Amino acid sequence: MNHLTIVTRSLQAGGTERVITQLVQYLVKKNVRCTIIMLNKKEEIFYNVPSQVKIYAIGDKSKIKYIDKILRYKGIRYYVKYLKPDAVLTLPEDVGIFVIPALLGTRIPVVVSERNNPWVMPWKKITRLMRKLFYPFATGVIFQTEQAANFFPSFIRKKGIVLSNPLDLSRIPQPWEGERRKEVIGAGRFDKQKNFSLLIRAFAKFHVNHPDYVITIYGEGPLRKELEDLARSLLPKGTYFLPGVTSKLLEHMRGAAMFVLSSDYEGLPNVLIEAMAMGLPVISTDCPSGGPADLIKDGRNGILVPTGDANALCKAMSRVAESEELAVMLGNNACKIKKKLDSTIVAEKWMDYLNSASTNRIKREI
Repeated sequence: MNHLTIVTRSLQAGGTERVITQLVQYLVKKNVRCTIIMLNKKEEIFYNVPSQVKIYAIGDKSKIKYIDKILRYKGIRYYVKYLKPDAVLTLPEDVGIFVIPALLGTRIPVVVSERNNPWVMPWKKITRLMRKLFYPFATGVIFQTEQAANFFPSFIRKKGIVLSNPLDLSRIPQPWEGERRKEVIGAGRFDKQKNFSLLIRAFAKFHVNHPDYVITIYGEGPLRKELEDLARSLLPKGTYFLPGVTSKLLEHMRGAAMFVLSSDYEGLPNVLIEAMAMGLPVISTDCPSGGPADLIKDGRNGILVPTGDANALCKAMSRVAESEELAVMLGNNACKIKKKLDSTIVAEKWMDYLNSASTNRIKREI
């Protein structure tokens, strides 16, 4: 494979965007030409994309929603035919579902990367129907977990592969040494999936017996006001912070007492991976499609709790807060994930699979 084109929505802050960045950084070093086509207009790029990567942006095409969508994917077809890549990688899944029909007839291999729980995402029924109709035409599918792969029929699984997210070790701070500050960290988009209201309610219960702790949740999204109102109603002023999105998230996380992921469902959460790689004690809901459970061995390198259970989440936070020995053990074991997900290892597996796609010879089976 000499040339890969990646089609995505944008290059703003997010797990998908982080994976794209780490992948192209690796591929450029391997002398693979990379181009990125964004459906959205060109905005500030959150991550460090190599200067060799050419970025094309589609942007708004019509004020009429459905016409705009058709024209954007028509633009994708135009750029791909112009670029003539060896393969096209699409992510997240709700982009790939539309790219497949947009590129029918071009004879350019299309690989779709599933980034979430396929039982839930995409949430629109029409898009889910289109996935069922068009995934058979994809050259390959990349799943994040075995559980996600098992959602699909065998003929889809046979041309797919389960691949982890590549972890860029160069941006992971060294594990914290010394006493940790009494702060609980959460991070992610402020939407229903992340269920930060659960985290706030659990922390309010936890705070009754641990009044010297504070909680900080980094992110932005449509539920900001709702989360602010909830925190204000349950917690004293000065014990909760919602500072927004930051490019220095890992630096802010470093030295905190624990990281908590409260989602109702996930793929393979990058922020959880990064927290573990930093040696933070981590707590996560054991949510579908199995990403946290793939990363965490309960009680050894983190703690898993049932989804939606504020009492269980409170109890887990209390365990970490009240046992320095447990916290140290969890953090020390968590950072071992660096060896497993090192981008130089994982990104090579992505490249091997995409190489197979570029020659229409995907033979791996899950």
